[in-house]
Parts: sequence; C-alpha cells; structure tokens
Amino acid sequence: MFHQKISDRELVKQYVQGNEACLEMLINRHKDRIFTTIMLIVKDRYIAEDIFQETFIKAIRTLKSGKYNEEGKFLPWIIRIARN
Repeated sequence: MFHQKISDRELVKQYVQGNEACLEMLINRHKDRIFTTIMLIVKDRYIAEDIFQETFIKAIRTLKSGKYNEEGKFLPWIIRIARN
C-alpha cells in the first residue's frame, strides 16, 4: 500500500483553512527535533517544556493571523521561534 506524506506546507495551508488536525500532525512530526533544540539551549526539562508550549502558542497566533511567510520551511521557522 502506498502512502504519500503530506508536506508541511500543505498541512499549514489546511490548518489555516480550519483543519485543526493538521496542526497536531505538524507538532507530532517535529516535536522531538524542536524539544531537543530547546533542551540543548536551556538544559532544564521543565523550562524546555514551558518554552515548547510557548513556541506553539506563538506559532498558532502567527498562523491564525495570516502572517506566516510561505517562503521558508516550517521546521526552521518554528525552531527560530523556539530559540527566540
């Protein structure tokens, strides 16, 4: 059976159009990499968990407001939010 992986770009597009499940797919796809990046910076699990949540809150606000720039890829964009 052939399964085509939906691109991050398509998931973002569908999420912005109201498909909430697409955000969950994006989070699940990238959570390990994002969390590891945060942990390498703060070196504290509890702080990293807080920053992880704040990162996605900021990302959701940006996506919902229509200010997400399609030029870049989702993962580098969300990691930049986490680092900031």
